[in-house]
This record gives sequence, structure tokens and C-alpha cells, in this order.
Amino acid sequence: MPTDRCAPELMFDGYLTVSRSGRVLYANEAARRWLDLPDHADHEPPALQDLLPTDCALRHLLGSGAPHAPACQGTCRGVQVHLRPDGLELQGPPRPSPSEPRTLPEALNGEQHIDEVAQVILTHPHWQALATQLALFDPVGATLRLLQAGPDGPDLLGTLPVQDPHPVAQAFRGGAARTHAPGGWPDPLTPGTRDVLILPLRSPQRPLGALVLHRAEDLPPLTDAALDACAAALARAAHFDDVSRSQLRYRTLLESTHAALWELDRNFEVQGESPNWQALTGQTYAEYVGRGFMAVIHPDDRPRLEADIARGVQGSDPFELRGRMRRIDGQYRHVVAVALPVPEERGAGQGWAGSIQDVTEEVWAAEWERPSERFLTLAVQGGPARPTFAAVLDELTRVTGATGGLLVGLPRGGGAPRTLATSGATGHLHAQLDAHLDDPHVTALSARPGWLHPPGETGAPTGQPARGALLVPLQYQERVIAAALLDVPAGLVDATSLEHLRWLQTHLAPIVHSAQLRDALDRSEAQARSIVSALDEGVVMIDAAGRLIAANRAAQDLLDLLPGQSLPPLHDPVWALQNERGEPVPFEQYPAVTALRTGRPVRRVILSRTRRDGQRRWLSINATPLEDRGGVVVSFTDVSESITLREQLTAQAFQDDLTGLSNRRAFQRAAQEQRGPRAAALLIDVDHFKAVNDTHGHHVGDDLLREIAARLRREAPPGSLIARLGGDEFGVSHPDLSTEDACALARRVVQVIGQPVVLGRVHAHVSASVGVATTERLRGADLHRAADLAMYVVKRAGRSGWQLFDPDEHLPT
Repeated sequence: MPTDRCAPELMFDGYLTVSRSGRVLYANEAARRWLDLPDHADHEPPALQDLLPTDCALRHLLGSGAPHAPACQGTCRGVQVHLRPDGLELQGPPRPSPSEPRTLPEALNGEQHIDEVAQVILTHPHWQALATQLALFDPVGATLRLLQAGPDGPDLLGTLPVQDPHPVAQAFRGGAARTHAPGGWPDPLTPGTRDVLILPLRSPQRPLGALVLHRAEDLPPLTDAALDACAAALARAAHFDDVSRSQLRYRTLLESTHAALWELDRNFEVQGESPNWQALTGQTYAEYVGRGFMAVIHPDDRPRLEADIARGVQGSDPFELRGRMRRIDGQYRHVVAVALPVPEERGAGQGWAGSIQDVTEEVWAAEWERPSERFLTLAVQGGPARPTFAAVLDELTRVTGATGGLLVGLPRGGGAPRTLATSGATGHLHAQLDAHLDDPHVTALSARPGWLHPPGETGAPTGQPARGALLVPLQYQERVIAAALLDVPAGLVDATSLEHLRWLQTHLAPIVHSAQLRDALDRSEAQARSIVSALDEGVVMIDAAGRLIAANRAAQDLLDLLPGQSLPPLHDPVWALQNERGEPVPFEQYPAVTALRTGRPVRRVILSRTRRDGQRRWLSINATPLEDRGGVVVSFTDVSESITLREQLTAQAFQDDLTGLSNRRAFQRAAQEQRGPRAAALLIDVDHFKAVNDTHGHHVGDDLLREIAARLRREAPPGSLIARLGGDEFGVSHPDLSTEDACALARRVVQVIGQPVVLGRVHAHVSASVGVATTERLRGADLHRAADLAMYVVKRAGRSGWQLFDPDEHLPT
């Protein structure tokens, strides 16, 4: 019998007895058949040990004679062993005879997924080979994935480009079976391999790969039926997996865009179930059927939305709805719904379909930017620092609802914090700050707001509930320059307030830094003011003829005058004033000349001049005529830092931090302002980005977005505004681009984004859905909105393509 199986397990109601020496004394017919015992009694009884594998547990019983249960897990399980005076008695329970192995087609038809089918091909004995490998064709990467059987499914050995000189790739390209001798085979071979047989696999629609067999001897030729069965099973499994992935991609799209897709009838009413809506709002079908979905709209927005819907359904054009909607967690969010007309069945009128997009952060940012304008004004004007500090603290207390606040500056070299501004009762805030000067929360401040003491937490010194102290650090150029400590009652700082605080931090830190510089300058020069005690700026006196008759030290420094140099007249090129566009200012428009001519003061005129070293410095100039109009006193201060800060803040407001491209605000403004006869806008959505982000991590996703931004820079024509609109969405706007050139650009964008991206060890594959709109085809309309509608049609059609918006059809065509 074969020595790779235990004899008792193969018994069918078998029974035998064994002597103490291990000789078989009696065996019934079933036992004799499996043990292959001779029927003649003149033969010496065989030793059972000779019939058992070396690792069989029964060997230990035969050697010791001890009546213990066998330790074998599987082969000897269920065999009853009894100790007899003259030996052992073994009896196997009745069990079915082993079933015949399934044929290759039967095994293939029993599996659905492509990995399961591949495992059957790799492990089935039909091939009679020493080793079996399978090379599956990946049409996306034009590669062959080389697989071998593994314990839990196919293991990937590596990938081969289709054009590789490897014998498997050559056989795949040629489409005919090949036999290869072991000599020169580029990969390790199974010991004993005489030759390697490569059999291409293909379906009627496309090539599938190749079967690789390591053979030891001449074997009968393989039938085409076996290969056809493998090809059919692989094609069927690939189709099944494609359908599964399509469903997964649809769900991923909804998750990545945070958008709910919906369909309504011609009366804008729900007639069928929408699991997506139910997951978003928590409403059941009975609650949202008909117009029941309006119940989750904010009560203050319902009348306006009802009127907008009534106007929209009267026509056949897409329209937009904006309002606040209650999510399943009970929070109201700002949303935008795009409604697109959809023909109903049999042409009987039209229904409506579209998506709902959460734009809460966008709305918040617009609301938060308005109050920040006054801080920008304070910084640019270069006024006293104290009002700036107070305004910053007032804004922080307003946002958090704090009853008191403390703004302190943190010296660069350490030391005690310096109070910059206070609001309300701050005694306990000072005490908490003094008690925690050495605490890591203060000495190693992070960039995010955090609690020094949460509301209601027990304070160690008194044992009484401590009042909430929220610490808001302000960081400038990677150093915390100041911090606000706010007395916040419990329950007032919600998630929205914390987001608002994080947004404020980046805007307030440069303003506080500028004010700190002005404050330090005021304090350091307090004892040095000699000409005008109340001013720290340069001061000169000019007579009616335009001659400078006096100037303090600050004026000489600001005017870049050499030591001992005589004071130049007003018309001397040393002034060479320029406006904000860099254009020379005419002499008659100089502030001093204007004040002399009109007899009225001129205040806070911002002009620039270029120093000898080439630096352009900005000056805030005041000119006050003397009472007898015999001259004018001109004071000026260097506000270059404030102007630079304003330019930086303006740039930050219209720039995407991750890619360095413009942001959504810049793109929307450009799209609205470009009304020329040949303006164009492209809206680009990166398909499959979330799958890359979730699989490989956000750092890989960020690198992928940067690479896509670089490709867009290379493809966009000069004069284009390229923007990242948020997430994986980009836009390109151009003031003078024909419809033909815009479509050509869209084709190039789809092509370049669809090319593989190598990010370290990660090979990412994404595609692009592009919507195009031009003023040549769309006079006086919103290019951004039109391109968005065109892109939506591409995504509904399967993605990875582009579409031009056509207003004559009301829908992109």
C-alpha cells in the first residue's frame, strides 16, 4: 500500500488483531484489502509496523503496548484501540470510501473570483507537472502577473512587461505554445525539470495570459479542451470581478466626494427608495417619499427652496439649490444640489437627477474672512501695536464665547511671558499661566488649540472645579510668538468653533508678529525721540521752494543718505517715488507738493522707493503744511514688512498649500471675470484617487496630487490659471482659448493623468474626468458651473474622458 497514508484511516469497517511483537494475527476482508495481505496461510504473518508510515501514531502503541488513545490528528482519529492479553485489537468505524477527485472543468466551475480560479489551475493534478505557474495579463499596466500556488491563494512571484524578452512574454506575444529547455531559463526551476512548456490562454475577446508547466518526462499532449476550460473560467471570473469592482468604485465615489446622488420625478418628488439618502439623513423611505425630504431642510431655508424648486421645474434647464440640511448626526450642513433634467421612459416628459455636495467649509471660510479684513487694515496702516493686540484678543473671545481672555507674548530666548492685552476678569488666568510655565503644554506649544484646564476639571491647588482655560498658540515662521488663554464656559467650544480657531491662527499670527515689532520699536526708541517725541518715523522739513532744511536720523536712514551728505532737494532723484504698480510718481503728485499746493494735510500715502542696494522699500507718508504755508513737515515710516505681509496674506487666500496652485476662490473669481469672446474653463476630477489614498496612506495621496499638479502645469498653455479646487478636483481657466484648443487641452489632460505615476515603491494608476466650457459656445453664462455639469456627465458615462458643454442641448453633449 502507499506509505503516505495511515492504513486504519483507509479501512471500511475494518478489524484486525496484532500480537505483542507487532505481527498481524487476524484481519477481516476490509482490513486485508487495504493492507494488501496475502490470502494463503502458509505465509508468515506480516509486521504491522512495516505497513505504517514512520510518523504514524500507532507505531508508538505497538512499541509500548500502552492502551492510550493515538496522538495522530487526522489519519488515526476515530480508530478504536483495545489492549488484549496477547496484543492489540484495532477496529475502524464505518466511513464512506474516498470520493473521486473532481475533474478540471468541475473544479473550475465551482469558483467565482479570478484568484480562486487561478488557484484551481495552479493546484489541479491534471497537468502532471513538477510545478505550475500562471501568467495573467494586466491590460492597464501592459504587464504579466506571474503567480504560483500558495497556502491561502495564489502568490505573486513578480511582474513582466509584455514587451520583455522573457520567454513567457515572448510566448504570450506570439500566441502559440512553446517548449523551452532548462538551459538559459531566466528563473529558478524545480529540481528534475526536463523542459518548460508555455501555453498561451485567451478568450474570444482578448488575451488572458499563459500557463507555465515544469515537466519531468514526456507526457501525452494537453488537450485544447483543458486550455479552453481554463480560459473560459478566467474570462468569466474577470468579468465577475469587474462587476464587483464597479460596484465598489461606485460606493467609493460616493464616499470620496461626500455627495448624495438622487432621482426625482417630473414633480420633483421621490418615488423610489434611496439607500444613499437614508444613510446621509437617517430618514426612512416612508419619511422622505414624495416631498418628505424637505423635512431635513433647515426651517428658515424651506420657503426659499420651495420657491426655487417651483421655478426650476417649470423649465428644462439645469438649476442649482443652496441651503442647510440636517445630517443623520443632527448637525445642519451647508449643501449645494445640482438638478439636471432627465428624460423619463417612453419620452413622457422629464424627471430630475443630480447630486448634493457638502460646502460647509467653503461657506465658513467666506464668513470668517470678512472680520479678518480689519486686522489686515491694522497691520498695513502700521498704527500703534496696543489696539492691534486688543483687536486680536477680542476676535478670539468672540469666536469662543469666552468671558475673559489673556494675550501674552513669548520671548524668543525664553523668560517670563509679556502681557499684550486682557479682556474681562483675568486674575485666575494669570495664576494658571504662572502655575504652568514649566508645563510641556506651555513650553512646547503645538500649533493646535488645546485645554490647559478643561471646563469642570478639578484644580489641584484648591480642590474646586477649575474654570475652563483654552490655550490658543500663535505660530509665526515655525516659532510660537504669542498665546491666548481664554476663560471658556463649558459647552461653548464645539467642533465648528475649533475649526474657526485653527483658521484664525494662521491669519492672526503674522498680524501679532508685526504689531510686536512695532511695539518693540516704540519701546526701544522711547528715550531717543528728539525732534518729534510722539513719532518714531523719519521727519523732514521742506521749505516752499522744495529744499530740505532739516531731517532727523531716522529720515536719513530711510532715505538711504550717506553720512555727511547734504540734504537733497525734493525734486532730486534720491526720492524717485513709485506707486504700487511700480510706475514713477509725477513730481506734482508727491505728498509734500500736494500739501504745499492745497494747504491741507495729506495722510497715509503708501509709496515706494528703491535703495542703492536695489531693495524696494515701502513708505507710509504724511505731509502737513505749516500754518503760514511757508513749508511742509513730512513724516514717513517704513511699512515694507506690512506690505509684504499683506501680499503674503493675499497670496495665501488664493493659493492651495499642498500643490502651490491657485485655490477654488481664485478659480471661481477668474471664471466669473473672464467674459471675453474666447474664454475657457476646464474642470478635472481625478478618478480612483481615494483608492490610492486609502491603500497607501495620505502621504502617498499628497505626493500623487503634487504630481498631477506638475503635469497640469506642463500641459496648460501660457496665461492659464491652474487651481486645485479641493480634494482630488482641479480646474484650468484661460482668458483667450478657442473651443478647439480647449478640447485639445482636455484630451491631453485625460492622457497625461491616465499615465502611471511612480511614487517610491508605489505604482499608482488613476484617470481623469474633464468637463469643458467656453464663451464661444456659452455667452454670458457661468463657465465654472457649465464645466462642472459637463464633468458630471463624463462621470455618469463611466469616467476617464472629457465632455464639452453644449447649451443648445441643455445638457453636455
